[in-house]
Amino acid sequence: MKKDWKFLKEEKVFDDTILSIRHMEYKYEKIDKNMVFTVQDMSNWALIVPVLENGELVVVKQFRVGTNSDTLEFPGGAINNQEEPLKAAERELEEETGLKAKKIVPIGIMDSNPAFMTNKCFVFAALECSFTGKVCLDLFEDTKAYTVSENELKNKIKNGEFSQSLSIAAYSLYKNNL
Repeated sequence: MKKDWKFLKEEKVFDDTILSIRHMEYKYEKIDKNMVFTVQDMSNWALIVPVLENGELVVVKQFRVGTNSDTLEFPGGAINNQEEPLKAAERELEEETGLKAKKIVPIGIMDSNPAFMTNKCFVFAALECSFTGKVCLDLFEDTKAYTVSENELKNKIKNGEFSQSLSIAAYSLYKNNL
């Protein structure tokens, strides 16, 4: 495992306001070979599973450039520099859905994709939510909130309509923690 990998060097190859990309060279000592790996650094994320007072869940539909499609997923976004994950969760929940929660509880921390990404995804359940806040989307953000029962969400997961991997993992954390 890690003891068999020797770090050799690193080179930053790209940097902008969203992410930076590094090439990291390691020697895999078991086979005495070197390889350059691409690593992506970006902000940590907050992801929220919103639950209404009647037990229904709230998902957002939004366009995603990576898949050139509209997706259904739980609300969430980047944690600003020096922002606490809980505060980011409260902010993102209201900004994307107009929801306010009586209680927000942490339910897990995930590695977004440890194969090449360094950021963490902090997952929260927002309980007893109501649409009493104000939607305030970022400049290139376009979301629409939908309410779904748990059975509807399960069906959307099965048929691929709710397919964003971190949101599915967040739902699993929600089911296992509450």
